[in-house]
Amino acid sequence: MKKIVKKSCFVCIFLLLLILSGCGFKDIDKRIFVVSIGIDTASNSQKKYDISLKFVIPGTKNEPDDFLIVSEKANSISEAVRMIKTKVDKEIDFGHAKVILFGQDLLREKLPVEINYWFARRRDIQQIAWVGVGKPSALDVLKVKPKSEQLPSNALFLALGKDGSETPYIIPPFYYDFKKRLTEKGLDPMLPIIQAKESLFTINTMALTNKKKMKTILTSEETKFLNYMLNKEGKSVLKVNKGKDMIIIETQKVKTKYNIITPPGKQPYIHVKLKVKGRIEEAIKAVHNEKLTHYEKESEKMLNKRMKKFLEKVQKEGVDPIGFGMRYRSRHFNSNDWEEWQHIYPTLKFKVQSNVQIEDTGLIE
Repeated sequence: MKKIVKKSCFVCIFLLLLILSGCGFKDIDKRIFVVSIGIDTASNSQKKYDISLKFVIPGTKNEPDDFLIVSEKANSISEAVRMIKTKVDKEIDFGHAKVILFGQDLLREKLPVEINYWFARRRDIQQIAWVGVGKPSALDVLKVKPKSEQLPSNALFLALGKDGSETPYIIPPFYYDFKKRLTEKGLDPMLPIIQAKESLFTINTMALTNKKKMKTILTSEETKFLNYMLNKEGKSVLKVNKGKDMIIIETQKVKTKYNIITPPGKQPYIHVKLKVKGRIEEAIKAVHNEKLTHYEKESEKMLNKRMKKFLEKVQKEGVDPIGFGMRYRSRHFNSNDWEEWQHIYPTLKFKVQSNVQIEDTGLIE
């Protein structure tokens, strides 16, 4: 009886082995790794997109790592990847792709929704990849090789990940956040603009989009105010002018709160409160402790005015990167809350109240 059972087990195992297919595993030396991806509008072609993949080429003991950029024009990223496979000798691996760039001209026309779905469906695309806008094109940014960069695209990783420089002018969204903003009512996408300049790149402005295309570009100062509203980075500087006097405050902590007020029968408004703590980093002349209150009041007036102007610009463009609409919907539980918000948002007023505390004059006495 035991022999019959054993023989039956062996027969079953043999049959299972016959129907199982190979797992398709390839050794690491037979793979070529993508570190960043660029999507541009295809020029002088009937195709829609120009897809660029930046591959890392491992160096030897005496040679540094290098990179290879391969581009292909196609109507979809799936088609482009299949064609790029015919141009390289190894299996393409997206497991290390940490930056996805859209060309500025592409976003001016429309957001490539079908490409975003491709990124979401690919299990080997990291959902923690950063997303940005390449200027003048995504390919131009991929070609930049800063002298300080030791690994291909590592300079972008450090800048967007803030493992390197810390600045209020960079607000790097992850892909999962970008994807959520494409579909979430009351919250619109925002993307940092990465501008290629010879052997370096500059990141100090933001592109704001609705669900269809790019609507406006924020200046460096407006990007900083967006950072304040999102409570992303508290370290920055505020320049305050009063006649011939000028001081620059190094902010060490910035905290922002807001409430959406809809009083019955009255004008709805958003009450924004900013609390800033810092010290004087630069001044035309010496600033003593007894004058700190004066400069704090002037700083508050300046901040109230500029923040209100920034919020009104965003409102005028009909975009909502801060998520006012999502906040409103979360506090109004009815079937037409979204329609109500669409009616309210264009007519909202902004009331900004800031509190600036200068804790140190920066002088050595």
